[in-house]
Amino acid sequence: MTSLFANSAAAFLILALVACGNASETTAETGEASFATDSAGQPAATDAGAGETSLQGDDVWAIDPAVSSVTFTAEQQGQEFTGEFGSFSADIRLDPQDLSDAMISATIDMTSVDAGSTDRNDALPTNDWFAVKKFPEATFVSDEINSLGGDQYEAVGTLTIKDVSQPANLPFTLSIDGDTATASGTLDLTRTDYNVGTGAYKDGKWVGLPVTVMVEITATRQAI
Repeated sequence: MTSLFANSAAAFLILALVACGNASETTAETGEASFATDSAGQPAATDAGAGETSLQGDDVWAIDPAVSSVTFTAEQQGQEFTGEFGSFSADIRLDPQDLSDAMISATIDMTSVDAGSTDRNDALPTNDWFAVKKFPEATFVSDEINSLGGDQYEAVGTLTIKDVSQPANLPFTLSIDGDTATASGTLDLTRTDYNVGTGAYKDGKWVGLPVTVMVEITATRQAI
């Protein structure tokens, strides 16, 4: 189950990688944005999507948005900043004793990103970054969930951002207590692999290319 969570997180995380930089001026329609130096600030409280799943049957889990988060860190002009995605959802099926039927399908609302400052938040929807008018969602779909021993797992799947699909592996830890599961994972990404931060921001001079995504997920086993 944790792996699934990790996977969904992965998608979110990876999405987050796109959110690097501040814009002092931006126009969503044209995708133009100029980035100015600005303090990182702190992201607002998470308002994740409803803790529901469309799956039915055994070993189906629903994310609890009140205690789950997808955050990320990146650098702008040498200064680290933190952001998060406030709206995400996932269908998860996982039995740690039998991973043959394990799956996760995660969706992230790209418009829900909070990168810690007004300038960055204004820039991210533009064409150079998330291009949310054309690509409002990012997705992660697992191909398999593997046990690495103990409470360690890895989700292997495909992450799609701005219509660019790339293989994505997310290592994570999983703990199950009765009908509650918690999972956490960290993923290091390169934003330009998904055409995030194009034009003047592609070379990483102003906004760093590496992005680290952190996922903390709590999920509840669904009644059959």
